[in-house]
Amino acid sequence: MRVYSGSGDNGETSTLKGNRISKNDALIHFEGAADELNSQLGLVKAMITDQNKRDFIEGIQKALMVIMAHVSDPFSTQYLLPQNEITVLEKEIDRLSEDLPEEFQFVLPGKNVLEAQIHIARTTARRAERMFTAVNEAYPLCKNALAYLNRLSDYLFVLSQNV
Repeated sequence: MRVYSGSGDNGETSTLKGNRISKNDALIHFEGAADELNSQLGLVKAMITDQNKRDFIEGIQKALMVIMAHVSDPFSTQYLLPQNEITVLEKEIDRLSEDLPEEFQFVLPGKNVLEAQIHIARTTARRAERMFTAVNEAYPLCKNALAYLNRLSDYLFVLSQNV
């Protein structure tokens, strides 16, 4: 199988539907940030020893793939993120934050390699959320996907405090 096509050599790429768009389009910026986030989550998953947390992160990666497909084909109803994905994420945030202090404190990442990597994923999740919002200004997107991305950085924060 040949991996390269040369079709992007002039600064354009194809969406899931095959439409050609600029690699500088907000849609492509989101796809790049989400792809980077997915890779960073893969590294976090590989570093975590708790199988339940590993499985949960893999579920997040799968949800991200659905969101990426939705953004690449925003007019299709095939890739809409269901509300229950947000609920599952919120329940896990609540579970992980039970033992956190009530008073908000800024956190300096770096207590260990895993915690620092989770914070890198968290900041990438925030960038992906901003990029999703930019795409949403051009194409109406799934509101559940935006809410999910918003909760994802919260999840990563509380996860970082539990490693």
